[in-house]
Amino acid sequence: MDNNKYLLDQKNYIHTYLSYMLGNKFKVAYNDYQFFSTKKLTVDNNPYFFKESPNKLEFSTLEYLHKGKKRIADFKQFMENTGTTALLIIKNDTILYEDYFNGHTRETPQKLFSITKSFISALVGIAIDDGYIKSVDDFVSFYIPDIKLRNSRIKHLLQMEAGIKFKEGHFPWRDEAKVYLYPNARELALTVVEDTNDSFFHYNDYHLLILGLILERTTGKSVTDFFYEKIWSQLGMEFTGFMILDSEKYSFEKIESGLGMTAIDLAKFGRLYLKNGEWEGKRIISQDWIKESVSPNNVPSNSDHFRYYQKHPWGKMWFNQNKAYYKYLWWGHLNNKTNNDYFALGALGQVLYVSPENNTIAIRLGRKWGVMDWWPTILNKLIN
Repeated sequence: MDNNKYLLDQKNYIHTYLSYMLGNKFKVAYNDYQFFSTKKLTVDNNPYFFKESPNKLEFSTLEYLHKGKKRIADFKQFMENTGTTALLIIKNDTILYEDYFNGHTRETPQKLFSITKSFISALVGIAIDDGYIKSVDDFVSFYIPDIKLRNSRIKHLLQMEAGIKFKEGHFPWRDEAKVYLYPNARELALTVVEDTNDSFFHYNDYHLLILGLILERTTGKSVTDFFYEKIWSQLGMEFTGFMILDSEKYSFEKIESGLGMTAIDLAKFGRLYLKNGEWEGKRIISQDWIKESVSPNNVPSNSDHFRYYQKHPWGKMWFNQNKAYYKYLWWGHLNNKTNNDYFALGALGQVLYVSPENNTIAIRLGRKWGVMDWWPTILNKLIN
């Protein structure tokens, strides 16, 4: 790495870090896409519309957990108080419930945070379908020879178990802050090192930066262009979306959290998975990839695999109770022996919940988590 370039990137990083943290009081903001450079995702001239049910669902109250105790609240007041901005339930391609809160409307795009990861999973599957990538069993170094990882395979990246050294925290020297705010994410990805040969689940965003590099190098396109061509332009998007970049200068997508769109257009991605990768008669993603991505097969679900999160809410609510698994950048809900629900999950409670058994999609977007109970659990209750 050129030393002068490195020092300049460091200087820009500190400036970006201070501007962001001071402006947002050292918290992640739901609308922080306004802080970053973005690439626009255009609307479709022939958008897809879900059917509207003449008999919409109505909810007067909601039962939820708060510090382990059951509570009951007025439904709409609960959504307002928890910072919810959108709530959708769609069954059999028909909207059963759609409402918006806290000043949002159907036309309001929102940053999806880590729901973005599940879109990247789809792109990896498409890249394999198209022959750009041979297999998830390939070593990362085969596609990125200049990276320091030697034992990690693409599958490890998809399952967050590559043993990459990563420190959480919002101080500028912490990896979590660097991934979020460093202005040259390509170079940052090349600095990662293996921390251990022990395979266990450690959710960290370096996995995504590396997957982004692999997609970029194998397809010869930016991740946004590949995504637009293969997914966005195929699903009849009704409203404009965006992809956040690390900086205007380097224009590398924030692979881990940078996608933004409306809730109703997000539902179309859920529908694509419900339809096993097919959209209106056209194959978008192979059925084998969809099934492998979201099934609990060949992935640990025991609590030891998730020991890093034993005291984390993820552990307390799900992993320690053997209720969940993580597969190819999707979360799985072990609610059924053969046909589990699964979901994409983002910071501040962004959730795309897919229930194959009910042929249902449920979405919650929001400004904050706003509740001690886990939103996937609440959505599961609402659709059942």
